[in-house]
Order: sequence, then structure tokens, then C-alpha cells
Amino acid sequence: MSVENGAYYSLDAVGSDIWNRIESPVLVADLCAALQQEYDADDQTIRRDVLALLQQLAAENLIELRP
Repeated sequence: MSVENGAYYSLDAVGSDIWNRIESPVLVADLCAALQQEYDADDQTIRRDVLALLQQLAAENLIELRP
């Protein structure tokens, strides 16, 4: 939920898992490696999906991406 944006957000199980894993700063590569150990998907799919979610969260000012 974002009081600032006046919006409520919901995530599926995988999105919620990612949200919990980014509670502390984490490198995208490390996040993707951890997710690959947990889920049955290839690294390219995981990276693509993680980046898409992170970009959506950043666009809503819910997270900050650092280069």
C-alpha cells in the first residue's frame, strides 16, 4: 500500500517472495541466483521477470534501483 500514491498493490506468491528478498539491498544477480535455486525456471526467464517487476515497483516509487 502506498499512502503517497493512494494505491493498494498486490503480488502473487513469487512477487511476494521477491518483495521479501529485497527488504534489504541486494544485487539483482544475487537475487536472481537465489530465485533460480528456489524455482523451476531458467536463468534468462528469471532475470527477465525479476527486472520487469523491479522496474514496475520503481515506476511506482515503491523501491529505488541503483546502478
